[in-house]
Amino acid sequence: MGLSARRHARNSSRLLSRTLIVNIWRLFAIILLIWGEFGAYFWSVSSCKWPITAVQSTGEKPTHVLLLADTQLEHLSAYRKEVSWSDFFYRLTYELYLKRSWRVTMRMKPNTVFFLGDMLSSGKDMSSEQEFQQYFEVFRRTFPLEPNVNGYYVPGNNDVGMGVTRPLSKHVRRSFFKLFGPFNQRVVVHNHTFVLLDAPGLVDEDYTRAAQRIPYDKWSSLPGGPVEFVKTVYTDNNPVVLLSHIPLWRKDTAPCGPRREKGNIRTGVGHGYQNTLQKHTTNFLIESLQPSIIFSGDNRDYCEHLHKLASGRVPEDVALVPEITVKSFSPSRHIRRPGFQLLSLINPDPTARFHQSVAHDLCLLPDQKFIHWRLYAGFAYFTMLAMVLFNVQRKRQSSSRALITPLSSHISLSGIPSPHPSLVTAAWTSYAPPSPTSPRGSLPGTIRTPVASSGPTFRAASRPGTPAPLLSPIPYQHEETEDDSLYPPQYASTRLHLHQEETWSPEHLDHLDGNENGSRIMSPFLTPSGPQIRRPWSWTWSFVFRGRRRRMTIHAPSVSWDACKDLVALLGDGVSMDDVKFRQRGIFRSIIMDFLSVAWVFVMTWTVMAWWSFR
Repeated sequence: MGLSARRHARNSSRLLSRTLIVNIWRLFAIILLIWGEFGAYFWSVSSCKWPITAVQSTGEKPTHVLLLADTQLEHLSAYRKEVSWSDFFYRLTYELYLKRSWRVTMRMKPNTVFFLGDMLSSGKDMSSEQEFQQYFEVFRRTFPLEPNVNGYYVPGNNDVGMGVTRPLSKHVRRSFFKLFGPFNQRVVVHNHTFVLLDAPGLVDEDYTRAAQRIPYDKWSSLPGGPVEFVKTVYTDNNPVVLLSHIPLWRKDTAPCGPRREKGNIRTGVGHGYQNTLQKHTTNFLIESLQPSIIFSGDNRDYCEHLHKLASGRVPEDVALVPEITVKSFSPSRHIRRPGFQLLSLINPDPTARFHQSVAHDLCLLPDQKFIHWRLYAGFAYFTMLAMVLFNVQRKRQSSSRALITPLSSHISLSGIPSPHPSLVTAAWTSYAPPSPTSPRGSLPGTIRTPVASSGPTFRAASRPGTPAPLLSPIPYQHEETEDDSLYPPQYASTRLHLHQEETWSPEHLDHLDGNENGSRIMSPFLTPSGPQIRRPWSWTWSFVFRGRRRRMTIHAPSVSWDACKDLVALLGDGVSMDDVKFRQRGIFRSIIMDFLSVAWVFVMTWTVMAWWSFR
């Protein structure tokens, strides 16, 4: 095998090192997680800007209002039920999405926040005030507000329920009023009157009115109900912004604009929900309040619709009232990307159109399904594919290397690498020369075999009365003598011979003990006797175990230049412990082990990020 071919094989072996390949994919996994769990949220919100009104003056500072719909926070009891691991993982990632989305949303620094209903996914199912209180505390921890930010809440059908027959209705509504605030509110923000409507209560009262076939103008409204609130609310001639959880009525074929992902809003009703308000109720609200703009929720997807205003104080050229159905803030199977609405307000101009003092825009959040099922699942697929290709290539190189260089010349049968040939002396080989030889010398002529003639024998010697480690093997002649002691004449003969050795390399004298004048040859795998060098970093613990005092000491690893050269020499031939383990495990098991080596780093990193998000 030529020199260039050997260099190419060595370089290819290092480039296809298992440690290098696995660590590269681990690094990719960490980078991907940082992007998917944090970077995607900041990237989505980075493109969101507060809208600018049509008549905004240069010196006037607008008021920024944040509108959120359908946060749908899960109750803690959902995690206590006996559910599958997939359901538990979905709910865990669901809550993580809400927390991270809220954190990046609050970076917009709003002045006021309005929640358009369905803050809680199962508030109507709470059985006691204490349970509703605990649910509310979880909501406050998930969506904390700054002290200088005002928060207002519109009731939704999942918060307080909806329908004439509601066993827990009074109890739940009392808890909602105590914790979230009034059901119907009038809030003035920057000379704009926000009317917060109890849409579920309005639906219930509308069913009662419709059953008696009484029109709204003759209907005796319930005390404290939404109809009474609409009839008596004072707007102070300010532009009115109507906030309702349930969208207002429109035709089933009415389009929702290009920002909607799919379909449109259709009228429908079911147990505990209603897609839109009734047509008569919609006309009653628009004619009574004459709003400049309407914001609603509940449908989960974005929708723009224009309502006709039959009469009122709005100028004749403005006969349409826009309604914006805000996107859901929480993930849903109905939409791909959740979102929220940004609203900017300036002082209205009495001579201008009412809607010119209000500007709004949609801001989208990341696609959770894309992150989990495209980004993460795709990474797992390509990781497995890369491990298969890597192990197949390593199998080919291992087979070709085995044909060129016998494996037994470098490693033992047990998988433990033998010392490099430059470190092996005659004292540890199967040859038996009469005295130690230099590693640069030629091989001896006699080889010890079971049928070979008897030659000089090596015995380990130690100095009398000294508990020193084993000395160098000493040639011992089989002579008929009564004194079989191990130390008198041999020390002198060995020292004499070592001093007369001409081929002994000076750098190998560093392995000898200076006090012995070169009388011992140290093995590279044995610790030399004499004073030990204290390592600079070490930690020691003393403890009692099974009635005896123990001591544990951990030393920081020390690196020497000789050890580095030996390691490079050992790895230079392209044979490493990874190759040995690869041959022992087989290609299929190696693929699985390499994939799991990347997967556990991915899982642990995700766990740490999830823990940090729940802090």
